[in-house]
Amino acid sequence: MGITIKCYPYGMFEENTYLITDESTGLKAIVDPGYYSDQVANDIGDASSLKYLLLTHGHRDHLGAVSEYQSIYKDAVYAAPEADLGIMYERNSPEPTMLLKGNESIELGDTKLKVIATPGHTAGGLCFCTDREIFTGDTLFKMSVGRTDLPTGDWNTLLSSIKNNLFTLNEDLIVYPGHGPTTSIGFEKKANPFV
Repeated sequence: MGITIKCYPYGMFEENTYLITDESTGLKAIVDPGYYSDQVANDIGDASSLKYLLLTHGHRDHLGAVSEYQSIYKDAVYAAPEADLGIMYERNSPEPTMLLKGNESIELGDTKLKVIATPGHTAGGLCFCTDREIFTGDTLFKMSVGRTDLPTGDWNTLLSSIKNNLFTLNEDLIVYPGHGPTTSIGFEKKANPFV
């Protein structure tokens, strides 16, 4: 068993909101809740099955629909990077119910999501990793990396996060980025021109 993944690209930046479902239990999580619609609601189904709203970093395009989710899925835990609270509150983001720093493990039914700290795009950047997949937010894209010219971004920190925290992982991991198509850790190690 594992997870099923649905992706909803949205907005002018085509931010990827992901719905992940633990195949054994049917429990669900949203990674980067920037988008909500009737289609997402239909795909979630029973409101009690949505357990988590997981935020990779505190930019508006990735958290813009948190309030909508919270108004409908009242028991879902909103987990966000502690180090990004400052930039989140500047945009009047709702208060997270769980703060993450990295090295935590989130259990979604039979699926364990390891939280990996990947600062650089923002100070609090995080990735969520299973045995087969990794959700990288705006840290790592196919043939690209996140920008570092926004508040709390830092180029050297981003490169260190990618080289030391991501490129040391299993090369077969499928990368689900915050924008654009999927890739793999192995492909990016060989081909990404920015790292």
